Amino acid sequence: MGLFNKIFGSESAIKSGMDLIANTGDALVFTDEEKSKQKIELLKAYEPFKLIQRFLVLLFCVPYVFFYSIVIIGELYGYDFKSITSIINDAFQYPVLGAVGLYLTGGLIPSKYR
Repeated sequence: MGLFNKIFGSESAIKSGMDLIANTGDALVFTDEEKSKQKIELLKAYEPFKLIQRFLVLLFCVPYVFFYSIVIIGELYGYDFKSITSIINDAFQYPVLGAVGLYLTGGLIPSKYR
């Protein structure tokens, strides 16, 4: 239950987010200290996203690597796993590509394009 609260937030997280918006909405000029404080609060808001990234990578990459390890070990002993390799690729290729792409390119796009 604690994982779901971290991912989806709780009532207190929503309230604190609304308080943050209400408290900073009237400021026209931010000092460096205020900017750094808001950056820290923004990074805390990204924590559920980072948990989801790690979960997706583990969900798809661990079985993918496991199955391919079996294929490589089998190939070393002379077994032919070409049909199994195509099944693994069909099942895992795009989910693994998407999960690893999401995980590794999180900060790649400059902020002016987001």
